[in-house]
Amino acid sequence: MAFPKGIIELVDSLYQQGVNEAVICPGSRNAPLMIALTRHGGFKCYSIADERSAGFFGLGIALKTGRPVVICCTSGSAGLNFAPAVVEAFFQEVPLIVLTADRPKEWIGQWDGQTIYQENLFGKHAKAFFDFETDDCSAAPLTAMAEPKGPVQINVPISEPFYPEPGFILENSSAIFQNETLAKHKAQSTKNKVDFAYFNQAIASAEKILVTVGQMEHNSIFETLSAYGIPVIGDATSNCGSTIGHDLLLADESMWPVLQPDLHIHFGKSFVSKRIKQFLRTHKPKQSWLIHPNPIGRPDPFLCLTHVVNTDSNSFMEGAEWSSKTWNSWNSAKIDSKQTEFFANPSWTELHLYNQVTEAIEQKEAEVHIANSLAVRYINWTLAKFIKTEVYSNRGTSGIDGCLSTAVGAAQKTDKLCISIIGDVAFQYDRNALWNHYIPANLRIIVFNNGGGGIFRNLDGAKDLPELDEFMETRQGFTAENTAKDAGINYFSASNPSELDLNAFLHNQGPALLEIHTNSIENAAELRKYMALFKA
Repeated sequence: MAFPKGIIELVDSLYQQGVNEAVICPGSRNAPLMIALTRHGGFKCYSIADERSAGFFGLGIALKTGRPVVICCTSGSAGLNFAPAVVEAFFQEVPLIVLTADRPKEWIGQWDGQTIYQENLFGKHAKAFFDFETDDCSAAPLTAMAEPKGPVQINVPISEPFYPEPGFILENSSAIFQNETLAKHKAQSTKNKVDFAYFNQAIASAEKILVTVGQMEHNSIFETLSAYGIPVIGDATSNCGSTIGHDLLLADESMWPVLQPDLHIHFGKSFVSKRIKQFLRTHKPKQSWLIHPNPIGRPDPFLCLTHVVNTDSNSFMEGAEWSSKTWNSWNSAKIDSKQTEFFANPSWTELHLYNQVTEAIEQKEAEVHIANSLAVRYINWTLAKFIKTEVYSNRGTSGIDGCLSTAVGAAQKTDKLCISIIGDVAFQYDRNALWNHYIPANLRIIVFNNGGGGIFRNLDGAKDLPELDEFMETRQGFTAENTAKDAGINYFSASNPSELDLNAFLHNQGPALLEIHTNSIENAAELRKYMALFKA
């Protein structure tokens, strides 16, 4: 057979621009793409059967490498199953190249099998759409890497036949595939020129500066600015090392006027905490700045934005002239003693167990992937903090789908322990994350099993609904044991303190899963008691 025209060149163009990893989902229509990727020689290829899991697996790799990862599927509904990961990548600003094989255009809308409308399949949630037959697809990697980074789709209509005969060798493959020169990606510079005169004057004249840090990679913003007496607050996903328990401080709303800043500066992306958003929406600063090289639109979750400073956080920190401030209303000493006393009397409830787990992990060389819903909130409330441990979480769309798959993908790209902390519903929803041959020895999974969606017992309004048990909390009796065994992962279980051995679990030789069983009613009661300590 004649190999479909242009596919070899497309794949090599991606490679020459620094793309060298591909997650491939099995199928017929995408067979030529699969063959070109796997026989190229320059790509690390992974085969993942479930497209939804595959998309998040690729997302996890891209999070760690910072480079675009190909995710490739056959035609029809397969591409739609990439959608949750594509949307997450869009809002989390992670580069992906989505290769969707398609039927020839003359068969679209003709009731042909596995045929849907694939042009602009992801709508506004892809940075760009490329039609393989009409567009210059070589621009895809640079588009994915330009700030804000994100996913792009290349739709590739392929006609039959698309299976090569045995022994078929791709034309000119040796000349292309043996090229050792890898053209490094030249992503659009994020160090845009900024006239700092205005901003430095505002910093100098502001008496009360508050810096918030949203989801980011590890950074030293807290360490740098706290030396000047400037309060820096961030969720665990900010990775800034802040020890200020802002969510607990803000539980006492009578303190909000005292905590109101003159100048608010925000780095990074989204916040988990709802209270900080409510606080700044009602107690607006005179000025509020977003530091971002090129944000999508004009995001203003605090409803007080006055300036967008188009540069990256490092460039801003270097260019800004900081001066010492004496405003210390955000000192968290008033809550530290209450936390210390509370956690000195542990119980077998999730809040205490998250505190214990955080303490144990922080002593290791590890990174953690926190699932959405209640898990990502618990780590903001505990006394123990992740400081040296880098925290990841799918907070682009904050869905529970793909949390585990993202961790499994990221685990491919680190020698540290890669630990997924996840609730039972999120685990069961994404257990196909373990349905592959790429479960590395450094993977650890901690499943908090309270028999359902425990977060709803803590939400005002929801916790009192008669439909809570059946239609919101979705009570279930499944465990992770059989899934772990099917995946060849060592299984640990704990239902009381005597059964919990975090040291043995973390030091297990090979991948391991720990399931911690608790009672959702007791969890909710303990959390209410804890939060009541900090209210007026």
